[in-house]
Amino acid sequence: MNIRGVPMPDYVIKGRNLKIREMEQVYPPSDDTLLMLNSIEVGKRRGEHGGPERVLEIGTGSGIIGIYCAKMGASVVCTDINPWAVRLARSNAARNRVSIEAIRTDMFRGLNSRFDVVIFNPPYLPTGKEDVTGDRWLDASVNGGRDGKEFIRQFMNTVGSHFEDTGRAYILVSSLAGKVDLGRDGFESRAVGSVHLNFHDLAVHEIKRSHF
Repeated sequence: MNIRGVPMPDYVIKGRNLKIREMEQVYPPSDDTLLMLNSIEVGKRRGEHGGPERVLEIGTGSGIIGIYCAKMGASVVCTDINPWAVRLARSNAARNRVSIEAIRTDMFRGLNSRFDVVIFNPPYLPTGKEDVTGDRWLDASVNGGRDGKEFIRQFMNTVGSHFEDTGRAYILVSSLAGKVDLGRDGFESRAVGSVHLNFHDLAVHEIKRSHF
């Protein structure tokens, strides 16, 4: 696979300079990515076991979020179902002189560890059969199922097994999906960032266990 990619202008997030290349097979950093980057708080605390915070990012794409977390001092694992994304994330991490572990898998599949922070910018566009483009990796990055909530539901059903009792998760939701219930089954959530775009609103929610 050619992972040289296309050089892009540097991103500066909270004083951290990020050098990111893009590829046509991989979802590029966009408004939702930048909202997530500016909403999360990572690397400023010690992890559950006293070392650096352990971060899991689901659906890493270019790797920019995982790379930012690594620059903030976290220990980072990233997953993506797209093999191009996994290789691009590794390449971009090397370009930024940070270490991340990038794994090709479907969401949490095969992961048995627990993390201090879990981050997910899911495919969130409501998508019917008529909306499928036939581009495998483009569809995988934006297709949120008929109601836009398919991967949000999968995430909420599984995330509790993957973050520590005192940990937290961040997930991005779109107003296109309508009402999304994140404060359920022992969790509480609060919005920590939002942006209004031309045809919908985006919000990042922080999720914690309700007994902490």
